[in-house]
Amino acid sequence: MAEGKIKAGQKYRLPTDAEWSVAVGLGKEKGNTPKEKSRGIKDVYPWGKEWPPPKGAGNYYKSLKVDKFEYTSPVGSFAVNKLGLHDMGGNVWEWCEDKYSPTNTYRVLRGASWVDDYPGSLLSSCRISLTPGGRYDIIGFRCVLVGGSGG
Repeated sequence: MAEGKIKAGQKYRLPTDAEWSVAVGLGKEKGNTPKEKSRGIKDVYPWGKEWPPPKGAGNYYKSLKVDKFEYTSPVGSFAVNKLGLHDMGGNVWEWCEDKYSPTNTYRVLRGASWVDDYPGSLLSSCRISLTPGGRYDIIGFRCVLVGGSGG
């Protein structure tokens, strides 16, 4: 098989809200839906517990003076977290598979973006919602590889 191709039985998908919480390093959250869990864990950010974020914490609004990017930044521009994942905060809000609440069609987004500087928006537990067709320069995604060997 050619380098960079996925193996038979593998596929890509969006992470679930729960997977995103694990990836950013959150523990047990209170609530049954992403909407109920949003901002439920206070003072925990992708970089740690201090505010404001330290230099190099991620790509956030220029008023925070933590990065050199005017808009989005290339993937992997910042240090990995404890699980070896890059950019769990800032740059672009990331789509998750889950609905924000069971009664609407809005989907969950996590991680904040390059236009965010409000402490509540940068919390690791923060979620926002948007209709699936929404497209903005502050919205993106990461993929989860599943299936096949090791997946």
